[in-house]
Amino acid sequence: MFGKCSSSRCRALSNASTLKWVLLTLTLLVFFLLESSLLPWITPLEWRSELSIYPKLVLISAVYISVFTNRHIGLAYGLAFGLLQDVQFYGHMIGVNAFAYGLAAYVAGLLIRPNLVSLFSVFLIQLSALLLYETSTYAIYRLFSVTDSDFGWTFIHGMLPSILISLFLALALYIPARKWLEAPRSERDSDEE
Repeated sequence: MFGKCSSSRCRALSNASTLKWVLLTLTLLVFFLLESSLLPWITPLEWRSELSIYPKLVLISAVYISVFTNRHIGLAYGLAFGLLQDVQFYGHMIGVNAFAYGLAAYVAGLLIRPNLVSLFSVFLIQLSALLLYETSTYAIYRLFSVTDSDFGWTFIHGMLPSILISLFLALALYIPARKWLEAPRSERDSDEE
């Protein structure tokens, strides 16, 4: 993984890598807290009766992890934080967010090509992942009669506003995520195999 290096250099690189993943996990925990406590209050009071806006910072981060590091790691983060969200907020059905977050992160990792990583391609992948998340959770809730809302109404009043806000946040986080997460191409290619 690190090529030829002395044992002290390898340990230093390993410690730096471990610290990076610990900080990433803590960052996702902070995003989870922001997503659930502060961001819902940003929505203007007049809109709350008409629109359901729920930004998905953790899903955006899981997609970035899949795109810039490895789709399997993105899947693991998506499953873990999706399950945390299921347990914390959506007690009527455990596992829906874990499934949808994991699926969206994994598919995002499948869609990206290492030599075609650009702002536009990552934006399209974020859009695809958010649409996949929203439609799959709606489909599961509809299948098990948790919701009886019409898809058109749900899309206009819930999915679309959440996707637009999430895409705005994804654009704001693109450069920091790329600088922090992106590994050298040769290392990423060997990890994917």
